[in-house]
Amino acid sequence: MPVQIACPMRPLLCYAVMMKQVLVTLLVAAVVLIVARMKRGQGKPSPHAPGKVAKTRPARIWPRSPQGKIGFALAVITILAAAGVSYQRWEYANQIVTVEVVDTRSGHTTVYHVRRKALGEREFKTVDGRFVSLGASDRMERIER
Repeated sequence: MPVQIACPMRPLLCYAVMMKQVLVTLLVAAVVLIVARMKRGQGKPSPHAPGKVAKTRPARIWPRSPQGKIGFALAVITILAAAGVSYQRWEYANQIVTVEVVDTRSGHTTVYHVRRKALGEREFKTVDGRFVSLGASDRMERIER
C-alpha cells in the first residue's frame, strides 16, 4: 500500500485549497456588508403620513462610527492572526530535518536532508530532489535540529 506524503509533488495545491477557504470567507463577509448597507439605506415609514417614507439623516459614515471601528479592528486582528498561524505552519513544514536510513542487514547508514512536509512513513523526497523509498529491512531515524 503506497504511503501518501502531504503534497510532495504539488505544494501549491495545498495552498490553493487554503486560499479558496480564505476567499470564501471574504466573500461571505462582503455579502454581509452589502446586505447591511442596503438595509441601512432604506428609510423608516413616516408616522405622520402613512405610505410615505420619512427622509432621515444618513447614518454616520462606516469608519467613523464606534461599531465600524470595532468591526474593522476585529477584522484586522482576525486577518493578522490567520496570517501568523499560516506562516508558522508553513515555516514548520519547510524545516529541514536530517534522516538517517539504516540497513538492518548490513548496518550501513545513509544520511539525507529532508523537508518535514516531504517526509512520509516509508518514503520521502530529499532537498536535492531525490525520491527515497525504504525497503522492508530499512529503518529510518529522524534527527531534529
